[in-house]
Amino acid sequence: MNAAFPHLFAPLDLAGRRLRNRIGFAAMSTRFSDPGRVSERLITHLAARARGGAGIVITEAFCAAPSARTPVRPWAFDEGALPGFAQLAEAVQRHGAALVGQLWHGGSAHHGPRGLDSVGASAVPDGMSWTVPRVLEDAEIEGLVADYADSAHRLQRAGFAGVEVSAAHGFLPLQFLSPVTNRREDRWGGDAAGRSRFVREILRAIRARCGAGFIIGLKMPADDGVPGSIDAEEAQRLVRHIVADAPPDWLCFSQGSHSGGWALHLHAPDMHDPVAPYRALWRAMREAAGAVPIAAIGRIQAPHVAEAILAGGDADLVMLARPLLADANWPAKAEAGRAAAITPCIGCNACWGEIHRGVATGCSVNPHVGSPQDGLPVVRAAQTKRVVVVGAGMAGLQAAVGAAERGHRVTLFGASAAPGGAAALHARLPGCGDIARAIAHLVARAGAAGVRMRLGAPVEAAQVLAESPETVILATGAAMPPPRGFADPAMAARDIRSAMAALLAEPARRGGLAVLLDLDATPATYDAAELLAERFDKVLLVTPREAIARDSPLLVAQGIQKRLSARRVTLLTCRDAISFDDGAVILRHALTAELETIRDVSLLTFASGRVPRDGLVAQLRAAGVRVRLVGDSLAPRLMLSAVREGEAAAEAA
Repeated sequence: MNAAFPHLFAPLDLAGRRLRNRIGFAAMSTRFSDPGRVSERLITHLAARARGGAGIVITEAFCAAPSARTPVRPWAFDEGALPGFAQLAEAVQRHGAALVGQLWHGGSAHHGPRGLDSVGASAVPDGMSWTVPRVLEDAEIEGLVADYADSAHRLQRAGFAGVEVSAAHGFLPLQFLSPVTNRREDRWGGDAAGRSRFVREILRAIRARCGAGFIIGLKMPADDGVPGSIDAEEAQRLVRHIVADAPPDWLCFSQGSHSGGWALHLHAPDMHDPVAPYRALWRAMREAAGAVPIAAIGRIQAPHVAEAILAGGDADLVMLARPLLADANWPAKAEAGRAAAITPCIGCNACWGEIHRGVATGCSVNPHVGSPQDGLPVVRAAQTKRVVVVGAGMAGLQAAVGAAERGHRVTLFGASAAPGGAAALHARLPGCGDIARAIAHLVARAGAAGVRMRLGAPVEAAQVLAESPETVILATGAAMPPPRGFADPAMAARDIRSAMAALLAEPARRGGLAVLLDLDATPATYDAAELLAERFDKVLLVTPREAIARDSPLLVAQGIQKRLSARRVTLLTCRDAISFDDGAVILRHALTAELETIRDVSLLTFASGRVPRDGLVAQLRAAGVRVRLVGDSLAPRLMLSAVREGEAAAEAA
């Protein structure tokens, strides 16, 4: 028994198979696959989570039927994919984890534009794309049930321990479960018994085809967040029918849905949300689930949180997606008494954002996601070098840590008295405290690796050269210049960073009207708007764009919109600010050129397009020093890019 986490590291029996602990790596899209096939990259990625100690590893969604086909997911319905599935099963299960394949059909659920070919329970538009599906006929539904069973059996033949049926997040099985998307009047619709028939038939068919020794999990919502759809009471009714007729080996309750345009983000609660926000829902499902184990999922970041959930009887196992993306060795570190060494997931949802913009997933705190190095010890350099890093933000910290852990002698310079750079300020804004955990983690690693820190004063080229560096990594960040027409100090417009620093230094409420000019569109800008809403009576957020948060991942953007609405921040879109004088801001409509004046402004602040601080480059290169720029000093972006580039620079030092 593990003394610190006895429940977390207790074994669990599922379908006659003993899991070594109660930790599962939850299904998570990656875009690592080849079209319709498992790739070496996906195999390496999932095997790393098994090697890191997870008791069960669930694959990303596999297409369960030809009508579910998409090029970015493996096709479980295709016999030609069997060899790759077998390689995956061997690679994962050699490390002691059970491998479970998630079976998926999107139905009408799409992020993209309407008009895409899709099928569904009823002719109800998808809440995200407004795609109206073709209604499935009775024989087609029976065919889909057979497709799920065939796909499960194919994975069983490949060596998988089981499957998880995805009936969450607005996908096809949930489109049958929900009264919002299922308007049928035949045996597949109507009351909870009829609407659950599709899921029950799938579970029964898989069990009949694969036998009692094959694990079958079911993922569904306890509350999908869509008005009139599935709340806790309706979920209980559905679960009772499912458990009575075709009991799965676990029930995983994950919230959010495509069926409501503002509900999808609920499936991945972010840093602004409480830790484990759905405990009450898991608890509410207990009676309906009977003896079927419950799997908890959603912002379970730390081992002590997972232990408390299990010890309190809220669930029987925990499913971790983002935490094990951040650190593949999360289970092993917790079991070995090294929980403090776990790289913390900060709930930024950059992982989901990468997928949404059509590229392979990544992580803001783990630059090795998707690489063979993920979860493995750092390979020390063949030759020790003198490395100087200038800038102690996230890019600079990652570069310093990466270089020092490879055996180099590293000196880190930073202008601020404390490390973290722009991220340190962001961490102090409402709901952003998890960012501070990422900074603290890198600082601790830097100390353990012997990084010499020289903080608290502007850095000159002479100081850098005095270290006789063989490599210099510049991570000096970016400045935020005034927008065009606002450079005159007499206008008293302040950039958002200096304005936030001043407000945080004096926590008293100010009152009055604050105006924020949004020309940056990063999440930090909108977090700053929340602080303004706490300190001022009214906040206007002005942007020349037609919408705010347009560059943010969908899940992040939904959260931003909801929080600003809750704080009653007024959004003025399609407006350019052209002047500020005597407490009055003049705005010009970007489409009509009409002018409007906002008077009695107590604070005008702006988040403008950032400009790299790269002033040291020319001096250092003129001295013959090898210089590499990373993070915002190369090109202003988000933390994920900064951390990746910092690590890449360390590897190349």
